[in-house]
Amino acid sequence: MSTVQETGSRRRGGCASVVLGIIALLAIAALALALLRPALFGLGGEKITQREIGASFQQIAELSVEEYVYSNVGTFDQEGFKVVGRTVPFTGRNFLVQYDGSVKAGLRDAEQVKVDVDDAAQSVTVGVPRVEVTENTIDPSTIVVYDQSLNPLNQVKVEDVTEFLEEQEKVAVDKAVNSGLLERAQTRTEELLRSHAEVLIDGTNMAGYRVEVRWV
Repeated sequence: MSTVQETGSRRRGGCASVVLGIIALLAIAALALALLRPALFGLGGEKITQREIGASFQQIAELSVEEYVYSNVGTFDQEGFKVVGRTVPFTGRNFLVQYDGSVKAGLRDAEQVKVDVDDAAQSVTVGVPRVEVTENTIDPSTIVVYDQSLNPLNQVKVEDVTEFLEEQEKVAVDKAVNSGLLERAQTRTEELLRSHAEVLIDGTNMAGYRVEVRWV
């Protein structure tokens, strides 16, 4: 009987040793994989597709004459879930974005510019519509997202970044206008149209006519 018990004990001990050996091997393998991960693991190849759903040509006559260029860093921070009026810790989402953009101003439709010649007064009057913002863009190639929260319960979405940047474009327009963008664009437009008109009439029977730019 004692011999049987000893045999059983040796078998159990042998099984335990085998199990411990397997665990040790798995641990060594895991360590090796961790060290070699850059060489053994990676993302699959990218595949980008597109399907055209509409396209057309449209005539425009924009004349942008002044540009406000900016570089900004903005933050987005949402508190997270609330229970009985209290914010649940570690459920918020946030990110920090750096980006470059520009706001341009000038004539939205240059075809609205009208020219009136008065031979009796020897004058050329150029009627010009008021300048306005013609373009407002953030350069996609400059967008860099930093400090993005990694919360599986409340993940940062593409819509968050898109809406954030759209709001920043509106803010940029206000800053540009308040900084004198439209005034500078108006002055520049007047200079360009006057000089262009003077060049056109030079060498003609209207040479020497006074050129006046009038905002309508």
